[in-house]
Amino acid sequence: MPNINEFLGAKPAKDSIKNLEKIMGSKPCSKCELDSEEYYWDPINFIMTWTCKTGHLNTVKVNL
Repeated sequence: MPNINEFLGAKPAKDSIKNLEKIMGSKPCSKCELDSEEYYWDPINFIMTWTCKTGHLNTVKVNL
């Protein structure tokens, strides 16, 4: 049986990890009060991903 979490949320594909651009800058966590000091931009899928210091994964997909 597939894991339901595989279908929820915008996540970059594992094969496109080499295409991610690392950008330095503060991004807030949506689940706690801590910030991330860097984030990753996927220019192919238009997904921005960052992880806060406690390990919460945050993603935003830009729709054009």
